[in-house]
Amino acid sequence: MPELLGTASFPSGDLLLIDFGLLRTWSGDRPPLVEEGHAPRHVVEWANAAADFEVVGPQAAEAARAVDLAAVKGRYGFDLPADGELLASAVARTGFDASVRRVGRMPHLTRVRALLDDQPGAEVPFHGAWAVAVRGVPGGPLRVLGERMDPDGPDRGRWHSVWVGCADGVVAESVECGYVLVDEARLLFADAAALTAWRTDDPADGLFDLAFWGRDADEVAARVPVPPSTADDERHWTDLSSEEVRARHEELEALRDGGLEFALDLRPHDDHFPVLRRMRSSPAGSGTVEVGGAPMTGWFTTWGDGAFPVYRDLAADGTLLRVRVELGAPEIVVRQRRFERLWFGDLAKMAIVSARVAQDGEPVRWLYREHAEREQDSGWRVFAGDESQEYADDSRNAELMPLRELLRLDGELEPLFDEPHGAAFERAETGFVPVRRV
Repeated sequence: MPELLGTASFPSGDLLLIDFGLLRTWSGDRPPLVEEGHAPRHVVEWANAAADFEVVGPQAAEAARAVDLAAVKGRYGFDLPADGELLASAVARTGFDASVRRVGRMPHLTRVRALLDDQPGAEVPFHGAWAVAVRGVPGGPLRVLGERMDPDGPDRGRWHSVWVGCADGVVAESVECGYVLVDEARLLFADAAALTAWRTDDPADGLFDLAFWGRDADEVAARVPVPPSTADDERHWTDLSSEEVRARHEELEALRDGGLEFALDLRPHDDHFPVLRRMRSSPAGSGTVEVGGAPMTGWFTTWGDGAFPVYRDLAADGTLLRVRVELGAPEIVVRQRRFERLWFGDLAKMAIVSARVAQDGEPVRWLYREHAEREQDSGWRVFAGDESQEYADDSRNAELMPLRELLRLDGELEPLFDEPHGAAFERAETGFVPVRRV
């Protein structure tokens, strides 16, 4: 059953689906330059020295499609080295009758419009990330709806699909527009033109929130002069002036320098702030905020980061029925389960590994699994196979290592790690073979 996440309006007719945690580097209608402090220095230098290009000529479209460069979208190449040689040589290799000309740096909103002039849905690159834009969306307000995964399955509670409903009708065709990149676990349906009014790190009321959490959060809360409030797993102060937030921040940094461990988050009351606050308090993990005169809806992906496919769902007569992002697409589910197994599941458990493998770089030639007494112990004991009994009995010659790290050293070990305790293997010419422990 679809759930209502919020509403969104599109007065320009151009929808943008974007990770709004990345809007620090979205230029809107301004030149696509990155300010110091909004990205690592090497990214700032690269972005501000780059150039944009257009593929031109009788076969420009064919050549651009044949070029295997991530920076090339439609007929354009964005954020490329200024000499143009990378794109020019790639176009020449296609054999089509086309060439490359440099154009003025294109603000990100200009890129949206230029790409949508040629196609109704497109990926829009911006400083190493990319959003997805779609043209022909009704002005609205339109409902943003979502449908969750199978409530009886392992991914229950996560979003399967989220979409903007544009018209009623039966979907006859779904046309892929590309993939939207997510780097901060959140997405936003926004009007591309209205988004130019988005405020980042610039509080509309001049106020800030400051939150912290982590291993030593309780001790930190007990030692700061002004007691923080508590919500879920974090401690926070709200509605701080710039002077107050500076004082609280200095107190926290002094405690961190003193050896306490905790995470810290400064939250200006910019446009990011109200939508995140609503998302955190909403059962759907979503929130709507008005920016530039248009409501926009954001939500947590529930799958974390990644690249998610976006579709235009069309009626038989070509009417746009909805713009949909598939968060629970099969490849996403496989990737997420793999991630969880590596970092939170059985492959995150520890093995006792001989220093001949862990430190000397010798390949694994002998391993066995015994019954584990502790939850985080996998039971696996891993050796190079040339250790003496005296060497193996000395605890200084072993270290704990997650199974995922062993897989990084030798991927052939993975199917072995599914074997029950009592299993043992040694490496033969054809790979690992089971053996009986003596």
